[in-house]
Amino acid sequence: MLVAFLIIETRTGDPLLPLSIFRLRTLAGANVAGLLLGGSFFAFVFTGTLYMQEVMHYSALQTGLAWLAASVTSMALAAVSQLLVTRIGPKIVMVIGMTLIGAGVIWATQVPAHGHFLTNLAGPFIAAGAGTAFSFIPISVAALMGVTERQSGLASGLLNTSMQFGAAIGTAIASSVAVGQTDALLRAGDNLSTALTGGFHQTFWVLGAIALLAPLAIFAIVGRTGSPRAVARNESGETQRALAGTN
Repeated sequence: MLVAFLIIETRTGDPLLPLSIFRLRTLAGANVAGLLLGGSFFAFVFTGTLYMQEVMHYSALQTGLAWLAASVTSMALAAVSQLLVTRIGPKIVMVIGMTLIGAGVIWATQVPAHGHFLTNLAGPFIAAGAGTAFSFIPISVAALMGVTERQSGLASGLLNTSMQFGAAIGTAIASSVAVGQTDALLRAGDNLSTALTGGFHQTFWVLGAIALLAPLAIFAIVGRTGSPRAVARNESGETQRALAGTN
């Protein structure tokens, strides 16, 4: 369906998504980062929740309270992230954020079958939460840099779609890995808690790797960026040329 959509968009005179918008490297890089953010952190929230409820036997309320470690950390660092974006641009901040998310998710691979929040989950959740502060904000800013006011709605919707698309793919991958590894461990004779934990370990490795792909993609796609205002000035002419055929 995605391939069919792209083919149709290249052949229609009034496309819903003008593909020429991807000529803006900052926007393109932000959407790739958003795709990988959704595929890593959103899927981590899903599988981390299952670990707490199925292995640690947390209630829904206890699980929600545990995730506050990530949420509060993200809110506490949001102002710092915004300040860094305005000072050095979004590129390096995005790299920092996605690296922290990857590190936090991989850190969670050490959770045992009978874990405790403070000793096993607080650290990974805080690291991943810090990563979201340093990724959501610069990705959102970068997705709109250099875009004309007329196309800002398109750019915003595109980023949201990229994140949701990534979340769907990441959750599917995470579920498949967890179930496959858990089934293998059960057949090998492990008890249910140990098998489930082993499945989540494998999943966290995969999701951490997805997050750590983002810094490589950002460096490869996004050019040198300054402050959002400077980039907007530099790319405004390029944006108008890229979108001239769709206006």
